[in-house]
Amino acid sequence: MLGHQIIMIVVGILCGSILFSQYLPKLIKKVDIVQLSDDHNPGTANAMQHAGIPVGMLCLLGDIFKGVIPVHMALRLELESGCLFSLIIAAPVVGHAYSLFHRGRGGKAIAVSFGVLIGLMPIHTEPIFALCSIYLFFSLVVRIRPHTRRTRITYILLALSSLYMLYAHWIPWQICGGMLLLSCVVVHKNSLRQQALEEQAARGAKNPGTVSV
Repeated sequence: MLGHQIIMIVVGILCGSILFSQYLPKLIKKVDIVQLSDDHNPGTANAMQHAGIPVGMLCLLGDIFKGVIPVHMALRLELESGCLFSLIIAAPVVGHAYSLFHRGRGGKAIAVSFGVLIGLMPIHTEPIFALCSIYLFFSLVVRIRPHTRRTRITYILLALSSLYMLYAHWIPWQICGGMLLLSCVVVHKNSLRQQALEEQAARGAKNPGTVSV
């Protein structure tokens, strides 16, 4: 079982390292969204903005499924009880955030984290339900801006909810560990520094004559 777990970790990292939002806009629209966007993030939102909604939706599906496939494959191989299953869960998120194919540079890993938790279905629905509920609450009910702050708060609460799920015996410790790991990665990629860059870009958009140094 240990060998299978290691293989699935490698598969997850390799899948995550494929940055669809960087490849597809170049392939279909001949645009480099990393260069065009203010935050230089190879993500779905930038793909939609600079390459169009259809291309952005393809990027979104690619990012989701590269999280779904490795985790769901691991479940089908009955690796859930293995000691390394937490790393299998986190692997696609780590790969996306620190892509092997781009010298450790990657995206914010939000869509792929949704995909990872979707991959746990139908055996475990609580993790994806928690993430969707928290994200929608802070997007539609109590709106938190900018996006990076909302993401940090969402994933911190997801980490706390994973501990409650473990305490309530809703999920095994392996899944709790995976949720904690992916939450740490997403919070790090949506750091205060990234938020400062986005706020600076927003101010520059409002005042195009202002020069930043």
